[in-house]
Amino acid sequence: MDSQENKAIGMLYRISDILNKIVSQLCVITIGGMTFVVLLGVLFRYVFRIPLSWSEELSRYLMIWAAALAISIGIRENEHVGLTILLDGAKSKVMRMILGSIIFVVVLGFLLIMIYYSIQMTIEAKFQISMGLGITMVLPSLAIPVSMILAVIQLVLTHIINLSRGYAPESHEKKIIDI
Repeated sequence: MDSQENKAIGMLYRISDILNKIVSQLCVITIGGMTFVVLLGVLFRYVFRIPLSWSEELSRYLMIWAAALAISIGIRENEHVGLTILLDGAKSKVMRMILGSIIFVVVLGFLLIMIYYSIQMTIEAKFQISMGLGITMVLPSLAIPVSMILAVIQLVLTHIINLSRGYAPESHEKKIIDI
């Protein structure tokens, strides 16, 4: 690989890393917000005896956003079981690259289908109002198309990076994913 290719791959890796850090921070915010809302709901229900009608619903939507956003983190870190089980068994570089590309196409197809149908679902959600918060269901529904778009971006970046290194097997030592 020449230096131009190394620079391009390095740039793609930095873009992937920046996106991963942004999504990780969004996960921290949503999980922190969910924790705060749940604690607030418990406090008001059991200490002040004035239950908040919206706390359960808001915490549910924050949890959905956090879980959906975390999909791209899993893709970036190659932590999804279905993405690695076949690659771990492949011995040759060529076989790993072929299997990696097949997995890429299948996952990309799935994510694109999810984007298509989740956008339709989100458009239909503008006519639905949540019971506790009284907001349109567009905001909770946006979690799926937004997270799928982020996952596609991360998948493409990760695939190009993995192809450049021949889908070399990952180190089998335990990794800690910072979020």
